[in-house]
Amino acid sequence: MIIRRLFCVILIPILFAGCSRSGPEAAKKGVSPPAFHIDGAAANDAARFLAGLPGRKSSPFHQFEQNAAWRAYANEFQSKWNDLKATQIAAVSTFQQREIAPALARSKSSYVFYPFSGPDILYLKTFFPGSSISVLVGLEPVGNLPSPHSFSSGDLNADLQGWRIGIASLYKRTFFVTSEMDRQFRGRVADGLLPMIAMLLARTGHTIDAIRFIRLGEKGEPLNEDESKPLDENGKKHKHQGVEIVYRLAGDSVTRRLYYFSTDMAKFGANLPFQAFLKSLGRADTFIKSASFLLHWRMCDDVRAFILENSNMILEDDTGVPYNFFKRGKWQTVLFGQYSRPDRPFKKEHQPDLEKAFADRQRVRPLGFSLGYGSGRRPSHLLLAMRTPETVAVKPMAPIREMKEKEARIKQVLD
Repeated sequence: MIIRRLFCVILIPILFAGCSRSGPEAAKKGVSPPAFHIDGAAANDAARFLAGLPGRKSSPFHQFEQNAAWRAYANEFQSKWNDLKATQIAAVSTFQQREIAPALARSKSSYVFYPFSGPDILYLKTFFPGSSISVLVGLEPVGNLPSPHSFSSGDLNADLQGWRIGIASLYKRTFFVTSEMDRQFRGRVADGLLPMIAMLLARTGHTIDAIRFIRLGEKGEPLNEDESKPLDENGKKHKHQGVEIVYRLAGDSVTRRLYYFSTDMAKFGANLPFQAFLKSLGRADTFIKSASFLLHWRMCDDVRAFILENSNMILEDDTGVPYNFFKRGKWQTVLFGQYSRPDRPFKKEHQPDLEKAFADRQRVRPLGFSLGYGSGRRPSHLLLAMRTPETVAVKPMAPIREMKEKEARIKQVLD
């Protein structure tokens, strides 16, 4: 156990290292000063430029779109995106319509919770296309949208190269490789994940109406960041705690909201404002993939318990909630694809009970695409867990810390 915990301590900073930028590097790249509200026009200008999509003529990025380097970038982006849509995303969409859409109709949850997500809008919107509220979480910082001053006409190809690399792992592996993200988003091309999130919203056909940077009040209420305090108590540039993006699908009258919070899920039990925020949204459909098996570890007991208590549906691969937590009587599970043992460094996270369940081929349905850590190298799988009808309306769990304190008080009285 000591070795295991030591491994966690060493591994987690590697998996979720920050992406901040400061000093000369920031000045070199021309990062915008901290903004607290971004209107839709400015957000879409930056998002479409990064996505290789032409913007409006009055966009401050329009001058760069006439550059041969950007046109080459845009053509390359479009070609790879078309290939991705025609193969991988088409297969996922077929699966979604066949298996996930009916489950979503039954779950009747009010939002999608995607912990350990990074900026993965693509699979969020493919598996949950109708979601009106989504909450993404990671340790990576929120960051800011790049300004036109971030780019140079004379060296535009080099400036765009980092964005090519940043998106490449999504094409190759179906998830963002954290170490690669660190290399590109630790000051080389951006100071956080917001630009990638905006880029992928644009690429998936969405229009951004507004962006605001938020913090959570004591009761979990989203509050505007204090514009009068751009520096923290140590005099350093303020880092955004969270961001709210209001967006819509082209031709759609439905207003959608996406939240990304930069927070340590290993400290979820003590983060009562974040718990309160999630609980205020109602019941969740939870999505977990390529999550470094963190929910297998004791340090994530609290967030795992919260997911199990507050989700009506969970869609995950084996890096999510371990199979043995889906007890009979509370959950109905459906298996898709073929289970295969984890690769290094996660070989010890092999689940014999899940492997046995997949061995009963009569209860396993086809998947039809490759996904997750073994993408393209070994069989892929997904698990869909639905709360049984009689437990769907259970009361949401009280904040974990309150429960533990209550248990301690009861034990003290009994003693």
